[in-house]
Amino acid sequence: MTTSNAFDVVTVGGGMGAAALAIAMARGGARVLVLEKETKFRDRVRGEGLVPWGVAEARELGIADLLLQTCAKEVPWMEMGFGPRNLVETTPQQAPMLTYCHPEMQEVLLAEAERAGAEVRRGVTVESVELRAGGERQATVTARNGKSERIPARLVVGVDGRGSAVRKWAGFAVEKLPLPFQFAGVQMTGVRSREDLSMFLFNPEFGMLVALVPQTKGRWRTYLGYPTGGVALQGSEKMGTYVAESVRAVPMMAEVYADVQSIGPLATFDVSESWVRHPYREGVAVLGDAAATSDPTFGQGMATALRSARVLRDLLLSNVDWDQAGDEYAREHDRYFQNCHKVCGWLRTLFQDPSAEASALRQRAMPKIAEDVMRVPDHLFSGPDSPADEAVRARLFGEA
Repeated sequence: MTTSNAFDVVTVGGGMGAAALAIAMARGGARVLVLEKETKFRDRVRGEGLVPWGVAEARELGIADLLLQTCAKEVPWMEMGFGPRNLVETTPQQAPMLTYCHPEMQEVLLAEAERAGAEVRRGVTVESVELRAGGERQATVTARNGKSERIPARLVVGVDGRGSAVRKWAGFAVEKLPLPFQFAGVQMTGVRSREDLSMFLFNPEFGMLVALVPQTKGRWRTYLGYPTGGVALQGSEKMGTYVAESVRAVPMMAEVYADVQSIGPLATFDVSESWVRHPYREGVAVLGDAAATSDPTFGQGMATALRSARVLRDLLLSNVDWDQAGDEYAREHDRYFQNCHKVCGWLRTLFQDPSAEASALRQRAMPKIAEDVMRVPDHLFSGPDSPADEAVRARLFGEA
């Protein structure tokens, strides 16, 4: 086993959050290493709609224009059953959604990380991460790419997804919220809908959701959310069932999906949430889904990952004490994730929960929302810094 020279930052993972952090830190003069196990990214049914507050984070990180020039498009209009909404005119960020094919976005950002000066190694298996110990100044990553190597780092950042090994190696405790819903997605062509409009349409009677997100090159990512225990929508042979269930949930989909063809895998995943409280300790931080997963029904994961990359960058580049910076990042992460987590729970109850209790809440709340849509908190688009106190909850549920 060999030992390499130390890096300032080593990311375990090379997806959106890792690449964004690598770009930002390398541009700030840090010595950065990205370790990514995939030699080529492929479609795995992941998010591809960056909401306006996430677009603002992408701008702060200096990657929004890059995405637009290479793989992304602006989608300014949103429909959630209240009538089309212009996001540019109605969010404090004055931003549209940015949409893209996820693996294309990943390749663009990882290539930019290299141009910014980060070292990127692909096809790498990370075998362990060791916390900084005693009087040591560095954590250590052990990785294998033909041979085993110990890599010291001032900061190791685990950006290795929901099943994060870094999180386990570093001893972070995970809290979980099981949710009784599943989310199926597939990439399509032939969708009959406006290419400047995303749609997220709920049918709370069935506990279902249909979502359409236009991408570049005439492609669409479409989704179907439904209660756990329904038909398993996995594999191309289930496409007919996927379309039929989408039409059952939202009848207008019969026309929208009349000519569709799938051009990617159909896959279903659990929407249950999990999170780490205080995602930093002793030279190791976790970021993105490794730090917290939110219900993908509400599309907050990528914006949260970019917020985390930007916050961590700002703190590291402005503080010589990176242990202090890591702790401050963790406190900030707890604040904005928990705010988002709370509001998404309210929205899930009101718009997706088919229970009798939720139905009674809707009978009181929906007539008032029909008169004033501003009763619905706008955290999904305007961001987790918006108020989420008892007064906001009471207005949403028609109690005030």
